[in-house]
Amino acid sequence: MISTENPSPITMELKPKPCPEMLILDRQKFDLTLKCPAIEVPAQQCTHIIKSLDRNHLFSQLQHKPRLVQPCLHDASRKLILLNEKQQIYVEDDNIVRRTVDVKLTYENWSASQVIRAILPASIDDTEVISGFEIVGHIAHLNLKECHKPYKSVIGQVILDKNPSIKTVVNKLSSIHTEYRFFDMELLAGEDNFITTAIEHKLKFCMDFSKLYWNSRLGTEHKRIVDLIPPGSTVLDMFCGIGPFALPLAKKHCYVHANDLNPESYKYLNKNIQINKIKTEYIKTYNQDGREFVRNFSGQTDYVLMNLPASATQFLDVFSGLYSKREAKLKPPTVFCYHFADIDNPEALSTEAVSEELGCNVEPEEVHLVRKTAPKTWMTCVRFVVPESVLYSENQCKKQRLS
Repeated sequence: MISTENPSPITMELKPKPCPEMLILDRQKFDLTLKCPAIEVPAQQCTHIIKSLDRNHLFSQLQHKPRLVQPCLHDASRKLILLNEKQQIYVEDDNIVRRTVDVKLTYENWSASQVIRAILPASIDDTEVISGFEIVGHIAHLNLKECHKPYKSVIGQVILDKNPSIKTVVNKLSSIHTEYRFFDMELLAGEDNFITTAIEHKLKFCMDFSKLYWNSRLGTEHKRIVDLIPPGSTVLDMFCGIGPFALPLAKKHCYVHANDLNPESYKYLNKNIQINKIKTEYIKTYNQDGREFVRNFSGQTDYVLMNLPASATQFLDVFSGLYSKREAKLKPPTVFCYHFADIDNPEALSTEAVSEELGCNVEPEEVHLVRKTAPKTWMTCVRFVVPESVLYSENQCKKQRLS
């Protein structure tokens, strides 16, 4: 009846017509009519014939494909099967007829990246077309470059249209809240609602995304650290945010002391403890400056988490003389200190930054490369045991809160 050869790779890129300089979204501009090869077949044979064909048809590049089977307008007893233009078909049945049909594609057929590419000027390189973004609950979080700014409202609307679960689209601004270390943001499209819930490793994290720091891309790092720390350990989380380390550690029965200076982070940390039914015997919360928090803790500390990569190393001086006036001999804690380092030699540069702040050469147990945060920047995690020479030094830390 029909014999086929495997289709050649499709070399033609299916994409909407360019619509540069579009500052207000006009969905009708993305309509496109294609001449598409098809075969007209008896309706009752349609399913059998489709199974004999290669499914890699012309529309594999589309987010929402036109229906593979179309009605035959001149004969209700027959159907049209759309084909890949590269598929070689040999028809040996008089009931099967080759056709060329018009297929209309609309805005709904194109992916977000295809639409955004069409509205951006040709001068903007394909590598700078937005293809991904962070999702936090119902919020899409973009980090637009300067070249995207004139089209930000259209981009926001496209993201909203193409992702049914997204209700709010925001863009991170370059300014950062100095004291509480979170980025300001602007609403691009959708609801002006920043109260959302993220789910990470079976825990729920409720937050006001506009008033605190959360990064869904760090989920793997959160799990890595939680897996490294054994149950029963005492952990100080100096900059805990809303608890991505603290809650899963407490859930595995570590004794966690979780601190954050930001009142909003502190509020949602406590709310998340309740939401996830974390036993309070395993977690205590604090709303203090990081140095004050560490200095005021008097018991044995097994691990200290310092997840504030932009400035965590500047807090390392808190360990200087920390144990000098304590009568009991305490075991030195293991520290996980996060840092931003140049891409050329991030391990050595991160180790150097830690050693410089502690005033001695530190030999890390590990320098873990967490993720690239910019083309030339790595976020690292330096794991090391605080030297006793630092903890029992007579030179106690005198610094106060960073501005």
